[in-house]
Amino acid sequence: MFVPRRVAIKEIIPLAIAMALNVILPNLSLAFSTVTFYQVARILLTPTVAMMNFVLYKSTLPRNAIYALVPACIGVGMVSYYDSLPSQDASIKTTSTLGVIFAFCGIFASSLYTVWISSYHKKLQMNSMQLLFNQAPLAAFMLLYVIPFVDTFPVWAEVPINRWVMIMMVSPGISVVISEAGLQKVITRICRAPLTLSAI
Repeated sequence: MFVPRRVAIKEIIPLAIAMALNVILPNLSLAFSTVTFYQVARILLTPTVAMMNFVLYKSTLPRNAIYALVPACIGVGMVSYYDSLPSQDASIKTTSTLGVIFAFCGIFASSLYTVWISSYHKKLQMNSMQLLFNQAPLAAFMLLYVIPFVDTFPVWAEVPINRWVMIMMVSPGISVVISEAGLQKVITRICRAPLTLSAI
């Protein structure tokens, strides 16, 4: 059963910022890059989480696991290069430099968020739902200030009725809360390590 537990805002704000950046940066990357590039670049989450775990917490990987990550990094580098080359056909969308920058910043933010979730569980002695209960409202509040600068609002009268129905049925806020609760549950119950989660 869920028992709410409060924590001081100053203790949870770094995690809330990481959560907000984990939403903003990947979405900005998608605005300036192809879906193919975005999906392939997200493969770098696993090596980035491994590197952050090593730098921040001195957690090491077996040598064979490190060797397995090398081809993934090379593959992402190749896709990044070829997908960002200008196309002769103007109708074909390519990835811009800004898309690459947002993608790599998003990978960094997502990896940091993944590593910190595990760390905050231990530091604050909270379960996933208690942690999410404290960080989600802060992250949502931060997103409210970012949205006007990074999103284009539609003309409300031009939005078809079926789109409004879809928006009402699948609210992004509800989806984020559900996915975050699932993410944290996976980290605590199944994975026990952020690197395992990023590989999933």
